[in-house]
Amino acid sequence: MKIAIFTDTYLPQINGVVAYIHDAIEVLSKNNEIVLFAPGQGPMRTQYVRGNFKIHWIPSIPFPFYEGYRIASMDYSRISAILKEEKPDIVHAHAPINLGLQGILSARRKRIPTIITYHTHFPDYAPHLLNGKLPKPLRKLTEYTAKKFVKYTFRNADIVTAPTMELVGELRSYGLRNVEHLPNGIDMRKLSSSPKAVSAFKKTNHIPKGRKIVLYLGRISFEKRIDVLLEAFGMMERKDAVLVIAGGGPYIQNFKDLAQTMGLKGVIFTGFVRDEQLGAAYACADVFASASDTETFGLTFVEAMHMGCPVVGVRKLGPKEIIGDGRAGLLVEPSKPRELAKAIDRLLSDKSLRERMGKAGRMTAKRYTIEASVGMTMRIYKRLLARRVSRSTR
Repeated sequence: MKIAIFTDTYLPQINGVVAYIHDAIEVLSKNNEIVLFAPGQGPMRTQYVRGNFKIHWIPSIPFPFYEGYRIASMDYSRISAILKEEKPDIVHAHAPINLGLQGILSARRKRIPTIITYHTHFPDYAPHLLNGKLPKPLRKLTEYTAKKFVKYTFRNADIVTAPTMELVGELRSYGLRNVEHLPNGIDMRKLSSSPKAVSAFKKTNHIPKGRKIVLYLGRISFEKRIDVLLEAFGMMERKDAVLVIAGGGPYIQNFKDLAQTMGLKGVIFTGFVRDEQLGAAYACADVFASASDTETFGLTFVEAMHMGCPVVGVRKLGPKEIIGDGRAGLLVEPSKPRELAKAIDRLLSDKSLRERMGKAGRMTAKRYTIEASVGMTMRIYKRLLARRVSRSTR
């Protein structure tokens, strides 16, 4: 099968959508031909990654309001011409904005089966484009516009997939009738670790011995609400803990400055964590915590759970469904630092609770392997192709 994948975000940018697409392509390309369309720098070019996987890099410009993101150019005729030449069996757009939508519209006109995967909760993310500085009336208008955008553009796909049942229900409430549940997946092999690796991670990042470790791992950006996590850390009753904030991103200096302004002791910023260090980062933690309230899935929660680490997240979207309050971790209301502090304190003070939730988390994480996600994706592809064959024989 030949699959054309469109994404408005890809390497070298690092985020959950990129990680999922990259891992999915690794599995899909074992038995299928993959053509990826992604925002690139410089003129349009084609990169042959290997025999059955190539990338068409589409010219793009930096997005002015969000460091690291790029906006692909509007060149529908060129993209349509490439798609005509490639002759894919399926077109799959991930979190489409302008590049993904150009691919979907071109595929529709060529009667190629199309799928859109809803990775980004647009009503929440739209206000973040100006770093949360939108006045309240404009925020409401932006959220309304985002919902309309999703309703009137996503209906162009044959199938829309969402990673949680809550989002499936929300998309259906917009009037979309072609929505299916398709959880994201993770390549668990990159999470291997060893006592030696854990010791090296602690030493490299100057994590003191004998301290409880609360870990946040992920992109350091405005919408991840690390300000709430820092505030919660300052409210904790346990004073024998350190907060390790692992990852890179455009706001790392802002949050370092904030931690200093708040007078917090025991906050450690590691900077970017390479894939080979991920397992060690999770393995050294006693609790994983995130205050982000825009996670449609929650890749880092699943990674922590796979490593047997109990988690604390907000009662919304992906974390709400993946964690299950009291099963693999604890849930708190969004933007409630005192609740977050109490939940972390509770876990740090109860070893048996941490062990029980860690064990439950390992079991839950087995549902979210990249192989399971790609398997479900392939079944959707085959169903769409069978539907097209059925229509052509009528």
